[in-house]
Amino acid sequence: MTNHTEAASGQTDSILETLYGQDRVMITASLKLANGHFLQPTGFPDIDACIYRDKEGRRWCLVESEQSMSNRLEAVCMKSPGIWVDDLKGLPLIVVRNNAGGLLATNLTEPHRIASSYILDGKRAVNSDMRALFEGALGLRDGGDFWPLDKRADLEQLVFALDPAALLHGFQFMQWKFVGLRQTRLIHARLEAELADDPEVHYGMVKWDAIEPESTREERANKGQSIAAKSRIVPKNITATFEIDVLGLKSLSLEEDRKKFLLGLALWKMGAFLANKASFDPRSRSTGPSLRLRADCYLTCDASISWSGNSSTGTTTTTELMGAKPTGLGQAEGPSFTPDTKGKNDGKEAEKSGVTFRALVEKLLLDEKDEEATSEKSKGSKSSGKKGAATEKESSAEEKKKSLYDGPLVEVTYEPKPKKEKQGGGKTQQPDASAEQADEQHG
Repeated sequence: MTNHTEAASGQTDSILETLYGQDRVMITASLKLANGHFLQPTGFPDIDACIYRDKEGRRWCLVESEQSMSNRLEAVCMKSPGIWVDDLKGLPLIVVRNNAGGLLATNLTEPHRIASSYILDGKRAVNSDMRALFEGALGLRDGGDFWPLDKRADLEQLVFALDPAALLHGFQFMQWKFVGLRQTRLIHARLEAELADDPEVHYGMVKWDAIEPESTREERANKGQSIAAKSRIVPKNITATFEIDVLGLKSLSLEEDRKKFLLGLALWKMGAFLANKASFDPRSRSTGPSLRLRADCYLTCDASISWSGNSSTGTTTTTELMGAKPTGLGQAEGPSFTPDTKGKNDGKEAEKSGVTFRALVEKLLLDEKDEEATSEKSKGSKSSGKKGAATEKESSAEEKKKSLYDGPLVEVTYEPKPKKEKQGGGKTQQPDASAEQADEQHG
C-alpha cells in the first residue's frame, strides 16, 4: 500500500491502523471477466437487470446489489455446514438443531444472523430460550415495548460477544416492539459495470424431451420441453466498491481493540472475496469460488485496488487486506481483548488476563444461570433426579458441540412447525418458474 501515514518511529503504519484513522473509507477494485465477452447481471424476471445512467451520461449496470454482496462477504467466512472457515476459527457460533438433533441453521446461514427468530425462539439445554437471555441483559419489559434509555451499550456488547460480524452487516430485532433494537450497516458493497456502446446480448435455449414432451405442468418434476430467452450485457469495465463507516464503528460502546478487531474482520472479508477464496452457499450446501457469481459471470481481480478516506488515499492488495485479520483468529481460543471498562465491569478489579470470545459467551450464559438459580431457590429446590437428567442432557449437548466446532459455541433447539397441507388433494404447490429463474440469476 502507498501513502501510509508515518508513525512517530518512522515506520509505516499497517493498513488497519491507517484506515482506522479515517472517518470513512471507500475501497475500489477493478474486475474483469475470467472468460468470454459478456456477463449475466443480477436481476429478476419482472424487472430484468438494473441499468442506469450517471450524471455524465454513461450507462451502467448493477452486477451485484448491496444485499447480495453482503451475503457474498458472509459466504467467504463460511465452510460446510455453515461454520467459520479455519482462518476465522475462534469466533462465536450459534447452532440451531431440531428435537432429533438435525442441524437446521447457524447464525452464519441465517439472513438475519443473531436476530433470526429461529435463534431467539430456540431453547437452550437449561430450558430457557435466547429471547429470555436478551430480555434480561437489555432490561426489556412489557413485551419489548419498554427499553431503558441507558441500555444501548449493553446491546452492542451482547451482540459483539455472540455474533460480532452482525455489528458490521447490521441487524434488527423484530421480535420486540421497540424499534430501536437495531444496527445500521457499517460496511456496504456493490459491483457495477460500465456498459459498452452496444451492450445487449440476447439468445435463446431449448430443453428437449423425447419421452413426455407435453408433461410440462407436472408438479415437482422436470419433464417436458421448454424454451427460454436469455439476456446478457457486454461490460466496458467492472468495478467492485466497498464502503466502511469507520466513524460509526468507532462510536460503538466497545473497547478500542474490539473496534479495531471489527475493522480487521471487515478488511479480511473484502480481501478474501477479491482473492477468489472458497465461498459456501447454505441454500445449495455447495462450495465454490467467491468470484463465480453465477453462470456467465466468473470474474477475476487484477492488482488495481485503491482506497480513499476523508483525509488520505492509497493503494493496497488482497494479501494486505487479508493480512489485517485480527491476531488470534484461526485458533480455537481466538483473539484476546482487554477487559471491558465501558459496561458492567466499571468499578471492579480489572482482570489480569485478556478476555476471549469463549469467556464473553460463558459469562453471558453464567449470568443467566445465576438468575435462574436464584429464581429456582425462591421456588424451592428441585429433585436430584431432575438435576441428574439435566446434567446428562447438557453433557450430551457438549459432545455434539465439540464434533461440529471447537471454538466458542452456543446451541439451541427449535422444532419447526408442521407444514400445512395445500388445498386440492394435499398436493404440494409447484414452485413458480419465474421465482426459480430469479433465484438462479440472483445467486
